[in-house]
Amino acid sequence: MNKYSSEKQWKEILGATFRENKVIDRRMEEAYTQLRKESRLAAKKKKSVRRRIVIGTGSAAAVFVMMILLCAMNPVLASEIPILGDVFEKVADIFSFGKLPEEETTVFPVGRDEADSPTGAEEEPGMEKSYSQKDGDVTITLTEEYASNQAVYIGVCVESEKGFPAIAVYTDGSQNLKVETVEEYSFREDSITSLRNIEGRLENEHTFIGIMRIDYSEINVDERKFREMVKEAEEAGAPVPAVTDENYLQYMDYYEIPSSFDLALEVTQIIGDLADPLLPKETKSQQELEQMSDEEWEAYMKSKPQFAFPNDYENWYQKGSWKFAVAIAQRENAGRVIEINEVGEIGIGMESIELSAVEMTLHPIEPAGADTFAVALDADGNKLESGNSGNAYVLATAGHDISTVYIYVCDYMEYMDELKGYAYATEQGEKSFQEILEERALFRTVVNTVE
Repeated sequence: MNKYSSEKQWKEILGATFRENKVIDRRMEEAYTQLRKESRLAAKKKKSVRRRIVIGTGSAAAVFVMMILLCAMNPVLASEIPILGDVFEKVADIFSFGKLPEEETTVFPVGRDEADSPTGAEEEPGMEKSYSQKDGDVTITLTEEYASNQAVYIGVCVESEKGFPAIAVYTDGSQNLKVETVEEYSFREDSITSLRNIEGRLENEHTFIGIMRIDYSEINVDERKFREMVKEAEEAGAPVPAVTDENYLQYMDYYEIPSSFDLALEVTQIIGDLADPLLPKETKSQQELEQMSDEEWEAYMKSKPQFAFPNDYENWYQKGSWKFAVAIAQRENAGRVIEINEVGEIGIGMESIELSAVEMTLHPIEPAGADTFAVALDADGNKLESGNSGNAYVLATAGHDISTVYIYVCDYMEYMDELKGYAYATEQGEKSFQEILEERALFRTVVNTVE
């Protein structure tokens, strides 16, 4: 490694005087951190080092330090330097699924050639073969991915030259951007349009980093039979049959998610919730709503202004076209399924659970017409909470001992109206949440997850 490793030494070599610059300071510190980390790794004689997104070995990092120092006198050039560090690591403290496993993470290169698809599949003709795309003043970069047996997690960096406005901060300290997408998967014959959530935070006024999660249950539904049924009904001039719980399976099939596949991803719009919405004067504040009588509230809700999403009052948003070609591959130990196949007397039970390093998905069994809700507790009786996925049965396991899992299936209305409150009670009652579930659940089982 180059012997020059301090800012002072580099200044002496270059003979330069540097102006104070917070962006440069931050990037400099990240470069020094990288150098120190690589130096320690070399000292420990590690046999392999996981690929890094921006810098390779220590010598390259040393050159990068010099580049930053040179750029201190050129802010325009400095603005083009990528920020060191992994997005997964930087947002692990606020990401709802916690820290993603480093050993199972694939770091994307800055760019790649046509023959570099890890899955060996050919990409769509004309598709930009880069993990970083710019449209207008906004650049989106995909930094890394982790594929479990239940979902794909993609690190995302969004940079705005103009800067972001104040984006809403949620109670857990996270901030979100939403992206409208068009997604084409190599195992599907059609494309999917979606509104994806990027869970993370603003690093500074120009940079947002976060993680986008794509659940397999959102991309494996095959609706070709349903579309064909609609087409036939329209051509015959007949009404389109309603899809009910009873005939749903008649019209729906499911794609099998392969262990590796290619994703052609286009982002068409980026949306953020403003921290201080500038709503029209006729819009009531939360305090005013709370002071209304039931009659006043109902009258207001019927007459209040209706806004499209997104809108200039509540959102920052920007349209564009950012296209990426991403190769997804699960590791051999990405996850596993534990078959349970237990059913109670009234037909309610649990088919299986899926496990990975960061999540657990429940697959309950319920007869037609039943309305239930499943709950899982860890080995210590603590409730496993759903991650920010939109699926209440996808549970985050970070910080939990899941060697033993207690699963309960309850009546939906009873759970939501009464039982749920015991899980978040601020004072311990005569009975624990688990004891109450033992008494009131329609189905219960205990699963040992240790192999």
